Parts: sequence; structure tokens; C-alpha cells
Amino acid sequence: MGVLDRSSREKLISEMKKLAIENDSAFWKDIAERLDRSINRISEVNVGKISRFAKSGEIVVVPGVILGAGSVDEPITVAALYFTKTAKKKIEEAGGKIYTLKELMELNRTGSKLRIMG
Repeated sequence: MGVLDRSSREKLISEMKKLAIENDSAFWKDIAERLDRSINRISEVNVGKISRFAKSGEIVVVPGVILGAGSVDEPITVAALYFTKTAKKKIEEAGGKIYTLKELMELNRTGSKLRIMG
């Protein structure tokens, strides 16, 4: 099943809302609200778009799915609900880093210095 099934997303959303309250984080509250939509309305962003608009050193957060269309010319750091195999491959081959939203919640509890795309 994975994170795209409703029950897994609901658990993640619940944890995210709790984290937002504990750390007074508008960022994690916003991401939780974006994920709490029908699966048909979840964001989809191509790696090419992320590569074009991401600034060096920042972490891009996609509250949805990262797709593999486009090219990745330099290392990027991204976190998302789900990555396609092609997207993972392109990001890793360019020397980038991939995080699940849960992993990023543990690394950056306040949601500071992160950029939402999608």
C-alpha cells in the first residue's frame, strides 16, 4: 500500500499536525492541510521543475509526488510523500538527497528554511 493509501496518509497527517502544535510550526500545519485532500488533488511535480527553481543548499518539499520528467543538472535535496523510480534515480545520480516527509519531520521539527513546491 504505502503512503498513497488513505490510512497511511491520515497517520502521517496526524503526526504532522501534532508536530506543528508542539513546535508552533505554520510550515508543518500547511503541509498537513495540503496532504489532507483527495488523492486526485495531491501535488505532482517533475524533477526538471525542481531542478530549475531550487536554490543551492535549500530543501524543497513537495506535499505529493515527484515525477521523473526533466533533467537534474546539479545536486538537489527534496522531500516528498512519494517519488517515482525515475525521479529517485535522476536525483541520486546528480548527487542529490531524498527524504520522505516523515524523515524530514525528524530532521527539521520547526519547518524552518524549507521551500514548498507544488
